[in-house]
Amino acid sequence: MKINKLFLAIAMLLLASTLMTEQIVAQNIVANPDRPPMFMGGPDAMNAFIGRTLQYPEEAFRLGVQGLVVYTFVVETDGSITNIRPIRLAQHPSLDAEAVRIIQAMPAWLPAEHRGQIVRAEATVPLYFSINPNAPRNLPIQQQFNYARTDLSIMENYAVFTLVDRMPQFSTAGNITLDAFIARNICYPREPLADGIEGTVLASFIVAPDGSISNIEIVNGIEGLNEEAIRVLGSMPNWQIGGSRNGVPVHVRMLQAVHFVIDEAPIPTGF
Repeated sequence: MKINKLFLAIAMLLLASTLMTEQIVAQNIVANPDRPPMFMGGPDAMNAFIGRTLQYPEEAFRLGVQGLVVYTFVVETDGSITNIRPIRLAQHPSLDAEAVRIIQAMPAWLPAEHRGQIVRAEATVPLYFSINPNAPRNLPIQQQFNYARTDLSIMENYAVFTLVDRMPQFSTAGNITLDAFIARNICYPREPLADGIEGTVLASFIVAPDGSISNIEIVNGIEGLNEEAIRVLGSMPNWQIGGSRNGVPVHVRMLQAVHFVIDEAPIPTGF
C-alpha cells in the first residue's frame, strides 16, 4: 500500500513538472509584443520573396488545385523560424509541403520587441496558390526576373563607399545568416554539375541606406556558375541594416562569395 502511494506521488510530481515546463515555454512567447516580428523589408518584400521562391507542385498544377494556405510559426530572438504549424491546410498535400518549404527558406526575420527587450513571438503567413493558365512554364528563372537589379542612376547620383563606420548587415544575426540563405536557395546549374565544375564566385552589389540591393556584378567568376550566383544574390530581401558614415546613411558596395560545392549541391531545376 505504501509502495502504491509512493508511485502515485512520483507520478504526480512528474506530471506537475511536465505541466510547469509547458507553461514556461508558452510564457516565453509574447502574445502581443510592442513591436511584432517582421520579415525584413516588410510585407512587400515578403510577398516578393514568396513569389520568387514559389514552385507550383506539378501534381497540384495538373489537377488544377488552388487555394489559400495559412501557417503560423515562432520567430526566435535571433530571427530564426521554429514551430511551424498549419492554421489552414490546402486541398492537396503538395501545396502544404511547398508552403512549409518557402517558410523554411526565409531569411532571418526582425524579431519582436516588448518593453525594450527582444522576445520570442508568433507570426502568421498566408500563401495563396493561384494558377495562371497563360503563364509560360518551365522557363529558366533568369528569363523571368532581372536579378542583377542594375540601376545606373544610383552610381550616377550617389557616392558609393566600400568601407564605412557602420557596415550594412543582412540581419541582426550577422552575415552568417546570409551564408545560410545562399546555401538554402542555391540551385546548381545542370551542365556544370554534370561536368564536375565547382568553385567560388565572387560578386559585388550595392546596399542602399534602406537595405535594398542593386547593381549585382561578378568580380571573379566561373563560366556556367555566374548566372546562378547573380540569381541567388538577386533573390535576397532587403538587408536589415544599411550602412552609415559619420552617422549619415550612405550607399555601400559589398563583396560576397558564393560557393559551389558538388558534394553539397541540391538537385538542379529549370536549367
